[in-house]
Amino acid sequence: MGYQEGGFPTAFWPVGYPALIGAATWLFGPTLFGPLLFNLIAQAATILLILWLARRLGAGEGAARLAALLYALYPAHIAYTGDTAAETTATAVTLAGIALILKGRGGKSLGWAFLGGLVLGAAMLMRPQTMLLPPFLVGALWLSRGVDWRRALLLLVLIVAGMAVVVAPWTMRNRAVLGAPVLVSTNGGVALQAGANDLADGGYFQVEKSPLWAQVGIPFADRVQRQVEIDRRLKAMATDWIAAHPVRWGLLGVRKVALLWMKDGDAFWSLDASHPERATLWKIAQGVNQLFYMALLGLAAIGIGLAARAAWAGRKGAAMLVAAVMPLFCTALAFGFTGQTRYHYPAMPFVVILAAWVIARRLGEPSRAPAAMSGHDG
Repeated sequence: MGYQEGGFPTAFWPVGYPALIGAATWLFGPTLFGPLLFNLIAQAATILLILWLARRLGAGEGAARLAALLYALYPAHIAYTGDTAAETTATAVTLAGIALILKGRGGKSLGWAFLGGLVLGAAMLMRPQTMLLPPFLVGALWLSRGVDWRRALLLLVLIVAGMAVVVAPWTMRNRAVLGAPVLVSTNGGVALQAGANDLADGGYFQVEKSPLWAQVGIPFADRVQRQVEIDRRLKAMATDWIAAHPVRWGLLGVRKVALLWMKDGDAFWSLDASHPERATLWKIAQGVNQLFYMALLGLAAIGIGLAARAAWAGRKGAAMLVAAVMPLFCTALAFGFTGQTRYHYPAMPFVVILAAWVIARRLGEPSRAPAAMSGHDG
């Protein structure tokens, strides 16, 4: 029957995570065992990738091990492991793609870039915004003097080509069943308009439950079969609003960024719902997690500053600027769309790497020469 909703073909939700849930159900039956097993595998992979990435970027062995430990003890992400949400697996896949891109050295770096693009293509099927990540990543490699501008452009082309190979079949499917070449999903208009309208406050917004839905001009009951048309109309509404209110949109973007990074408690919502009798325990856990989270953010901010200074001066430590890519990428997305707390999830592996690097430096462990700086050899 294919990917459907209410008997109609759909692409509203990105297909990657539903496909993973489908595979888990096929393998283990209609229970939570399969999805939670996949979450555990994804978290284990994330910890191993944190170790590898920290070493690759020259953070030092002590910093790499500390980063892995900090992530393993991170309360919010422990809670996320028990939730059937895309964040856990999508982040692991994205990390794997980035690791493959950084793995290449010399002439071999081009092949690894294409392979990394293939993996990022899989991540894009879970989180379509991944399509915007390659320029941030390649830009950081160039700014940190890891590659020259010619190699940077070539890497970018190969990464995007790899992503296209994975995503293109789904785009062709969408053209066949929806009548339009939808790249991954049809919820881009909803996401953009949620942060660009007269009622927006920068956080979660449901246009279908607001007076603004009347401007769409399509009954909500027809949302599945007319999703492509709705997507176009919402994008037009959002871009028209931004053009008419550029200053207001910019100020709202600042608020979105603040909302993105202000707190870190969304992971505990599922625990509140499933075990309300332990509400006090969850409140305590949220408080501990918030302190832990704010400490990580503060240290990571220092780390980004140190890495930027090292990149400017061409000193050791410049490669750590690559670890700043995902926090900055998530910030840019929040500015343009909405500032929901869970949207900083993909940045946290890099936040812990930066935080651990700062701690290790303070304790006297020197940074090592980064293996990822490979654009000028071979």
